[in-house]
Amino acid sequence: MAYLKNIFMDARDKFIKKFGTRKKIKTIDELLDLPNQNGPHVRKVHHVDLSELDLSDHHDMLVGELDDNYMPTSEAIKNKIILNWTDDVIWPQPDKMPNGFDPKQILEAAKYPVEMHNVHSMGKTGAGIGIAIIDQRLYRDHPEYADRIKHYEHIDSHIPANGTDYHGSLVAGCAVGKTTGTAPDANLYYFSASASEITKDGKRTLSRKYKINALKRILEINKTLPETNKIRFISCSWGTKDDLYEPECRQIFEECERNGIMIIGGAYKPTATTPIDKRYPSLDPAKVGIPTNGKTTPFWQGGYYYTRLGGSSSTFPYLAGVFACALQGNTIFCTRQNWQDELTDIMKQTAIEHPMGGKIINPTGIVERVSQIARTMEINQIKQQVSQHE
Repeated sequence: MAYLKNIFMDARDKFIKKFGTRKKIKTIDELLDLPNQNGPHVRKVHHVDLSELDLSDHHDMLVGELDDNYMPTSEAIKNKIILNWTDDVIWPQPDKMPNGFDPKQILEAAKYPVEMHNVHSMGKTGAGIGIAIIDQRLYRDHPEYADRIKHYEHIDSHIPANGTDYHGSLVAGCAVGKTTGTAPDANLYYFSASASEITKDGKRTLSRKYKINALKRILEINKTLPETNKIRFISCSWGTKDDLYEPECRQIFEECERNGIMIIGGAYKPTATTPIDKRYPSLDPAKVGIPTNGKTTPFWQGGYYYTRLGGSSSTFPYLAGVFACALQGNTIFCTRQNWQDELTDIMKQTAIEHPMGGKIINPTGIVERVSQIARTMEINQIKQQVSQHE
C-alpha cells in the first residue's frame, strides 16, 4: 500500500540522514529521475550530493521561466525541469552552476511572505487566535511551528498514528511558521485524519469519514476555550464534491460556522482565491491571487523545502493566517451576522491589481478594514451602554 511505502521511505531517509551519507548523483538523468524515485506525493531533490554534476548549461532546468506556471510534476519531468529542492543538498561549485542560480539564497529569500510585512509591523501576528488544520500526519518537532501547537490529535483510521507525511508541514508552516507563516503567533490545533477509507472490498476511496470526526472534536474543544482564544478558522486543504460523506460533512461545516468558526477550503463554498506566482499573470483573474508559488515551507523531515510551483493546498492555511491577524484584538467582529462571508467579501474588496494581470490579496487592507469595523462596533457598544445607564 502507498502509506506503507511512505513509512518505509521516511524511515530509510531518516537512517541515511542520521549517518550523514548522501546519495551521490553522477548524471543529469539521475537528477531528473529523483522526483520519480520519491513518488508523486513526496517529490523532492533532498539529501543528495550533486557536487560532481556540471549544471552550468542547464539554466532552464533550474531557473528559467516556466511555459506553464501551473505545471504538473509529470510534465516537469518530461520537459527536464526541476521544480523543488530542500536545504539539505550538496550543490556543485559556483563555476558549475547556471548564472544567477544560488539555490540556498533562493530558498532563504522565499521563506517569509513579504506581503505580510506591514501587518506584522503593526503587531498583528495572529496572537491569541486559534487556527485548526485537518490534514495528514504532522512532523511536530519542526522549530517553525512546534511551540504553536496547542493540541495535536490523530483521528483513528487505517493510517498508523506513528509517522509523518509531507503535506502536514507544508500547511502548518504556511499558517503559523515563525519565518514562513502569515500568522506566526496564532494557536495551532492540528488534527491528522485520512482523506480516504478502505471499503469492504479492500479498495481505497476518497472519504470524509475521518475528517467529520475531526470536525466534531474541534467543536468539542472550542467549547472549553475562553472567548478571546477560540478556534476561529479551520483550514481544509482537501475535498471534492465526489467524496463519500460529503453531504454529512457539509452539515458539520454549517454547524461550525453557526458556532463562530470559519471554514476555509474543504470544497465547502465557492473558492474565491487562486494560487499565483507574482512574476506571472493569474491563471484565474476573476479570483483573488494568493502568492504561494516560488515559496519555501518547512520540510516534513526537518529543514526547509522550496518549490517553484505552489498550489491551492497552500492558499487555505495562508488565508487562515491572514484572517487570524485581522481578528487579533478585533474578535468583536465575530459577533456580526455571517461574519465569515463578510470577511471573504472584505478580502475581495481590498484586493489590489496584480502587475501581471488579475487581483492579488492585500493583507494590510484586510486588517485595516476589519479593525475599522471593530472599533466602530466597540464605540457603538459603549454608547449603547451609556444610554442604557442614563
